[in-house]
Amino acid sequence: MRLNYIEFLAMNNPVRRFVQENYELKILQKISSVRDIQTALEIGCGSGNGTKLIKKYFSAKNIVGIDLDERMIRIAERRNTDPGINFMVSDASKMDFPDNSFDAIFDFGIIHHIPNWKDCLNELSRVLKPGGELILEDLSKESFTKDIGLLYRIISVHPYKELYEVDEFIKYLKYVGFDIITFRKSNPLGLIRFFSLYARKKNDN
Repeated sequence: MRLNYIEFLAMNNPVRRFVQENYELKILQKISSVRDIQTALEIGCGSGNGTKLIKKYFSAKNIVGIDLDERMIRIAERRNTDPGINFMVSDASKMDFPDNSFDAIFDFGIIHHIPNWKDCLNELSRVLKPGGELILEDLSKESFTKDIGLLYRIISVHPYKELYEVDEFIKYLKYVGFDIITFRKSNPLGLIRFFSLYARKKNDN
């Protein structure tokens, strides 16, 4: 899904970049052991800030950042000076990459935007190499059902009818061939409920 105007502004400002680097990224570092990645994919890369952080903190040599919103990709390409980072418009639920293309895949809160989220998880399993690692943080139906989440539901656009619950997400992730290594729930200052996980694709998948 393309971001609405409010979400577009929320994803393209210094505060968002600060939080992503100094809070969200730190969580992903703590829950995972992956470093020195040869080939990585970031889905929903937006303006490319997360992609640069993956390169910086996870020592990824080559990264592809994809996003369905061509506006975001234009911003990311304009800001990018690293030859090891490439951006492209692509749908995370229907990618053109060959099977077993990447050593690691990252997601900074994108899958909950995708109505056909199961197709996305199928694709993540397909393009990730056996033994490859999935490092993500994302929201779920629980994020929008109480407290300030009810306000987010009004001002943001999400496929609420198709949105998964956390347990449903994890169950399907296991079904498509992942072992969950680390799982963590967060609700910083009561502002937003989200979960983070580190998973590995089974070698026999």
